[in-house]
Order: sequence, then structure tokens, then C-alpha cells
Amino acid sequence: MEIKQLAHASFKVSNMAAAVDFYCNGLGFKDKFELPDEQGRPWIKYLEIRPGQFLELFYDQDESPKATHGYDLNGYLHLSLEVPDIEATKRELQAKGLPVNSAVKFGPDKSYQLWSADPDGNQIEFMQYTPDSFQLKGKN
Repeated sequence: MEIKQLAHASFKVSNMAAAVDFYCNGLGFKDKFELPDEQGRPWIKYLEIRPGQFLELFYDQDESPKATHGYDLNGYLHLSLEVPDIEATKRELQAKGLPVNSAVKFGPDKSYQLWSADPDGNQIEFMQYTPDSFQLKGKN
């Protein structure tokens, strides 16, 4: 089996307008298309990260309680987005008034990371690879 790339990550969001504003106006994703459910109500909105890669946002029609976010749960932990310049990413997030929830850190995988969160509290990791990053080289 060959996997080409991540096709999409999906989240149920409590406020679609706030989520679209965060991901499109804040992070630069493109509002690509929307699908209705069987009753014709808004159901899923697709945001394009880059060609062929999407964030799939589900409307919260039943107003579900928020999940607890953290590493003590099974399921969603975070979305990681590769960036070319972690410090420039931090400055841009701050300039746009978006959350910056950590300092830039150098991780044990030899990559830089910075954390934010969307309006529902979903954790977003920004990652800058280095020539020594395990993701590029594999762990020795």
C-alpha cells in the first residue's frame, strides 16, 4: 500500500464563522467548498491547506459538549503544520492577534515547535524541520 500524503484532518466546531476566520484569515487556508446534509442543512466545510490537503470542518448541529483537550484522551490530540520559519510564524500569529501558547521550543525530534489553538481549543502545532530533524532523516 502506498500513501501519498495526508488528505485531511477533521474537527467538529462550535462556531463555523469563528473557525473559518481563524483558519482562513489567520492561517491563510482557502475556503474551498461546503457540503449539505440530507436535509439540505450546512454539514461540512472544506478548507484547503495546500493543493490536495484539507481541513474538514463539521457544523455542530447537535451542540455537543466540548471534548477535554489533552494527552489523557483517545482521539484528537493536535494538528501539526510545517512552516519554513518558526520565528516568523510566531510574529505573524501575534500580529494577527491569534493565540501563541508556548515559546519556540527545540524538540527531542530535532525540530522547532510552537503551539497555538483554534477557537474551539483544538491544539495547533507549528513545526520547522532542521537538517537533523528525525522526520527528514529517521532516528539514528
